[in-house]
Amino acid sequence: MHKKNLAVLGLGSNLGRKAFNLACAVNEISRFCEVLRVSSIYKTASLLRDGQDGYFNLCMLVRTDFPPEKLLSAVKNLEKMMGRENTGRWYTRLIDIDIIDYNSLADEFDGLSLPHKEMQNRSFVLYPLAEIYPDYIHPVSCLNVNDMVKNIKDDLGISKLGVCIWRS
Repeated sequence: MHKKNLAVLGLGSNLGRKAFNLACAVNEISRFCEVLRVSSIYKTASLLRDGQDGYFNLCMLVRTDFPPEKLLSAVKNLEKMMGRENTGRWYTRLIDIDIIDYNSLADEFDGLSLPHKEMQNRSFVLYPLAEIYPDYIHPVSCLNVNDMVKNIKDDLGISKLGVCIWRS
């Protein structure tokens, strides 16, 4: 049997019914990936520290037969299907899905950097990642996720809200 690839996805929302948006996205991702773990939902302020509503975020650990480019295409198509509009970098979004890690690769693909270039600076990635994958080691810096959490300069006021109920 074909060995599946291990990927970490980061999801965020700051428009509408944010927890519902995340749950719907996780449920849809389960249609093309095997969901191994889903973190709690975390709330943070906007990266811009502006007037935007706070973000709800979570991470997922999944197995997939898709290569990185096909997985990226699938999650970007899901964003569009769910109604995401291009409002600019770091601005409001109904749903945002990023590939954080894929088989611990350190590589560049068309429109995709692995691991995610900013993951080590983002509390809304590291806190949920530490919850679902405490043994994660960054393939470039070789830091484990807990050391990366300790190095965060601004945690954006992160707080854990609770579990994500996503199975329909």
